[in-house]
Amino acid sequence: MMMRWMPMTAVLMVAAPALAQAPAAATTPSASTAMTPAKMPPGYLAGKPPVDILKLLPAPPAAGSAQDIADRTAYAASAKGIGGADWKAATAEINPTSPEFMAALSCAVGTKLSLQATPATMAMVARAGVDLIGPMTVAKQHYARPRPFTTDKGQACDPVAADGVGARLGWSYPSGHSGIGWLWALVLSDAAPARAPAIRSFGQATGDLRIACRVHWLSDVENGRILATTVYQRIAAEPEYQADRERAAAELAKAPRLDCAGR
Repeated sequence: MMMRWMPMTAVLMVAAPALAQAPAAATTPSASTAMTPAKMPPGYLAGKPPVDILKLLPAPPAAGSAQDIADRTAYAASAKGIGGADWKAATAEINPTSPEFMAALSCAVGTKLSLQATPATMAMVARAGVDLIGPMTVAKQHYARPRPFTTDKGQACDPVAADGVGARLGWSYPSGHSGIGWLWALVLSDAAPARAPAIRSFGQATGDLRIACRVHWLSDVENGRILATTVYQRIAAEPEYQADRERAAAELAKAPRLDCAGR
């Protein structure tokens, strides 16, 4: 089954050409020409033991457990926000390839992110994202947790959820949006520490908006962030990441400031 969270894979494919423009440590022949999932840019953990996601994350909450009750309570409460500000923001930023998502991320960083303007930065986030996709896929397929609107019913902001089945959205646990949002927040905070509060706020909101959208349980989002933090801790020790971080930091320091007043 094709997972609906896979648009994040598309983000990495879009960013892949940036690797061709970055210095040698971030460039490989496959990455510079890749535009298919099988030929995405290499992650920083390529060739190294993967994150053992099934040991890292617990199983989704058992029915009737305290966390299950918390999940269902949060989902029920989120119905009050249908049509509200967070619902609209979640709808606008539902796809990480969308201009709205990238615009919000650019505002957090304080400069316009693009392959043309910030190739080293785009290469860094792409490579980090690749390292998250593998363990996230393993967990989703292993636990096969249904989306909340398929079990507890109700409206969700993603139009793909309108069928009420959710098969096209894929499994729920952990949240890929939450994971990628938090991982990118961590690596971009490394490259632009002065902007860290705004960047981390964006990363937090990426997961929170999935709850507002009513496509994820609270524990999906929380464990997506745990996965992201673990991946970050692993890649942060890698010399290639450290070199890319310094290139991205130099690039962002010289980039024009972005005025997002009124957003």
